[in-house]
Amino acid sequence: MGKILIVSSSSKSKELLNNLTKESGNYDISLVNNASECKKIISEVIFDLIIINSPLSDDMGANLAVLINKNTESSVILIAKSDYRYTINEDLEAKGIFIVEKPLNKIVFINVIKMSLIHRKKFKQIIEENKKLKVRINEIKLISRAKAALMRYLRMSESEAHRYIEKQAMDLRITKVEIARNILKIYEI
Repeated sequence: MGKILIVSSSSKSKELLNNLTKESGNYDISLVNNASECKKIISEVIFDLIIINSPLSDDMGANLAVLINKNTESSVILIAKSDYRYTINEDLEAKGIFIVEKPLNKIVFINVIKMSLIHRKKFKQIIEENKKLKVRINEIKLISRAKAALMRYLRMSESEAHRYIEKQAMDLRITKVEIARNILKIYEI
């Protein structure tokens, strides 16, 4: 079940957004009144989607949307009046923030919620893949440094150093990364 946060200073709008969000699917929905409450809760809870009904009592909404976008992995929908929407549109959309114009069209809004959550899911997969790739790159760098140390201090060729690390890993039944760390403990200060 996805977690959604609705930020709206208007009680009437908050109720309407809550009902529309419930119609779009089965979500765990939280409600807050302003940007300050939003900032507090997002520091404690991870949300899949944050819906901001601008203007808020303490922020126009765009600044909060940018802050959320920069500091969390949540998708963001900013609901804005058409005249305000056009002044902020390109900058926010370039950052991946969905903008919905007031007055709300029920079907469009529900579809934007669904698209935002799909966007979030795909984005999360890319982030996880990126983390795995960074770990793999760091492992390759570590093994390369260990090979370089063997080549420098034990006068091995690159293929001999590579074969040595692989054989040690097989013989000791540990990973090449662990062998590389052990080599670097010995030869690097």
